[in-house]
Amino acid sequence: MSAPMASSTAAILFLVMIGLCIVWADDEFEGGSRTLVLEHSFDSGLNPSFTKKGMVVLKSVKGNRAFFSSVAPLTSDELEKLKMLAKKNDIYRLRLQTGSGSSGEDYVTTYTPACGIMSSNLSDHVWIHFDQTGEVMGISLETATSQCVNGDNFSIQDWNTSVEVTQTLLGPSPDTQSYIEKLKREEQERAKGQTEDKRSFLAKYWMYIVPVVLIMMLSGGGDQQGGGGGGGGGQ
Repeated sequence: MSAPMASSTAAILFLVMIGLCIVWADDEFEGGSRTLVLEHSFDSGLNPSFTKKGMVVLKSVKGNRAFFSSVAPLTSDELEKLKMLAKKNDIYRLRLQTGSGSSGEDYVTTYTPACGIMSSNLSDHVWIHFDQTGEVMGISLETATSQCVNGDNFSIQDWNTSVEVTQTLLGPSPDTQSYIEKLKREEQERAKGQTEDKRSFLAKYWMYIVPVVLIMMLSGGGDQQGGGGGGGGGQ
């Protein structure tokens, strides 16, 4: 009994260790995660003010493991502003803080029609785009619909936000070394072809000229002999 139990225990421990290794391998950030602040705006104009919408917790960019945590439901004032944006066919803005500072360079921003947010009952989907080094490149926002509806009786205040991450990967690099070597070979071949042959015409083509001259001489001599023999017969 003890031997089979020991074997089963060892097998279970082995599987647990494999699972822990997989989880640890997916943790790409120091401390196991990275937290980003997501903000939104219900203002119009060129200089809108933003308030905190929630937090995005990144576990793995490669494994597309990200979670959104809402700070609080919409306030009554924010709800009225959203309705006003929808009536004016204006936009709902969203931005993601990528650094620890407060300057505009520390954010990536996107937007969508406000009426689409209302028509989707505050359900939106956020894409966070990363480069190959793991830095944020931008964000995009999707809703189930962008059609405008009458929002006078709209009263939903709880967000239903989901988050996904994508990463840009480098493609195969071109074989520049082989291409450079090919160009060098072609240049050398062209240089060889452009080398001038400084020999005289006779020195270069004597092997063609001599046979022609000999044939002409032989054929000319035969004609003369034939002509002389014909004249003698006439006398």
